[in-house]
Amino acid sequence: MATFSSHLLDATNGLHAANVEIIIYQINENGEKKVFCETKSDEGGRILQEFELSKDDCKCEYEMVCKSGNYFSEKKVISEIIIKFRMEEQNKKYHIPIIISKNSFTVWWSQ
Repeated sequence: MATFSSHLLDATNGLHAANVEIIIYQINENGEKKVFCETKSDEGGRILQEFELSKDDCKCEYEMVCKSGNYFSEKKVISEIIIKFRMEEQNKKYHIPIIISKNSFTVWWSQ
């Protein structure tokens, strides 16, 4: 089973970014896109999902959309954060932490 996780941190106040809507799309080899997972970050700014990935799933690309604009109530420049990634192994942990602000973000890959 593959495990996907993320941790969203709010750079404006140093707190966890709770209740951020997150949609993960699966994009197959033909470019067809479908919703793979919909969730929100918990009170600790985290998401944790487990997936049974098939061999075909491991050939796909994934797109995580974080609705960061909905999180910030004041004027913001960035309305969504879009991160494309792959999950090429069926039994691996995938972790993508993100530091967000109303005008920027930082993302990295962590194992």
